[in-house]
Amino acid sequence: MTWRWFRRVIWILLAVCAGGVFLMCMISGRGFILVVGQVDSGHMIGCLLLVFLLALLAWGDGAIVVSTRGWARGIMLTAALAAEGVVLTALLFFGAFFSTSPRYIPLYGPAGEVGLVVREESWLFEVWGEFYLPAGPCLLRSTGVTYAAHDCWPFSDGRCHETEWSEESVTVHYDTGMGERETCTIPLTVRKEETW
Repeated sequence: MTWRWFRRVIWILLAVCAGGVFLMCMISGRGFILVVGQVDSGHMIGCLLLVFLLALLAWGDGAIVVSTRGWARGIMLTAALAAEGVVLTALLFFGAFFSTSPRYIPLYGPAGEVGLVVREESWLFEVWGEFYLPAGPCLLRSTGVTYAAHDCWPFSDGRCHETEWSEESVTVHYDTGMGERETCTIPLTVRKEETW
C-alpha cells in the first residue's frame, strides 16, 4: 500500500464521516430524530465522530511511519500508540459512564397503529424522556412534551401508564415513582413551520 493511496482512503473516510454528521445535525435541527431500531441519530453521530478520530489517528501514525527510519520510528510509533490508547480509553470510559441509554417505546393508538413513540432516558436514579410522533419509516418528529420520573421506568417497564386518544391530542397518565401520577397532553397536529 502506497502513502498516496493510504491518504486517499483517509480523506474519503473523513469526508464520509463529516458528511454523515452534517446530515444528522440538519435532521435534528429541524426537530426530527432518525431512529433505526433502538439506535438513534445521537448514537450514529457518536460512531461517526469516533471513526473520524480513528482515521485522523491512523493518518498521524502513517505519517510517523513514512517520515522516520530505524529506532526513531519504533520509539515515536510506540509513544504515539500509547498516547492514543490512553485518550481512546478515557473517551470510551466517559462516553459509557455518562450515557443515558435512550430507549424508544411505541404507544399504540386506538386502531393498533403506532401513534406516539416515547424516548426514555436514565442516569443514576433519574428518568426522563420526550414524546415523538412518527414521521416516516425511520423518522420521529419532536412534540416538545417531556416528562420526568424517579427510580422507575414508566414506559419501558409498562408501569401503570394509560393513554386517552382524541383527534387533536393524546393524554398520557403515568407513574412517576413513589406512588405519584402525572399527566401529559401531547398535540397530534403539526403546525406549517414544523413540517419537513
